[in-house]
Amino acid sequence: MKELKAILNGLKNGPRLLRELITSCPPELLKKHRIPGKWCAHEHAVHFSTAQVMLNERIRRFIAEKSPEFVPYNPVTTTPKDELMKLDLKESLKNFARDRRKFLGMAKQLSKKDWHKNAKHPEYTSYTPYIMARHILLHDSTHMYRIEELMLSKDLGA
Repeated sequence: MKELKAILNGLKNGPRLLRELITSCPPELLKKHRIPGKWCAHEHAVHFSTAQVMLNERIRRFIAEKSPEFVPYNPVTTTPKDELMKLDLKESLKNFARDRRKFLGMAKQLSKKDWHKNAKHPEYTSYTPYIMARHILLHDSTHMYRIEELMLSKDLGA
């Protein structure tokens, strides 16, 4: 648990880092699918706001319920293929920053004991608020890396 503060600081910085990354991306590359069948930078970026809504609901349930049970979230298989392309990038970035602040506000309501409260999740052997927070930080990093990779790579086979 000593890493919790570092994890929460990383989550706090996520929206700023994403905005900086997106503003440094050449506009002509934002919606370019450089790898066939994979997301473009725009899709990776707007995904943050859609995922954060779900994550806010999860932390709310960790606070409110004794033993929450979660359904897996996989936008690739549960949403229309072009849904992310239709979302407004600037609005999504604004929503992501707002909703991440809400998440961090709810996280402050958790006691030390609450951070270890286990939920049922069909994909994981253990799923606590601590694991969820760390998972979100790693998720953020993965998608930001993909955006940077799409932005900077010379040839991705597209």
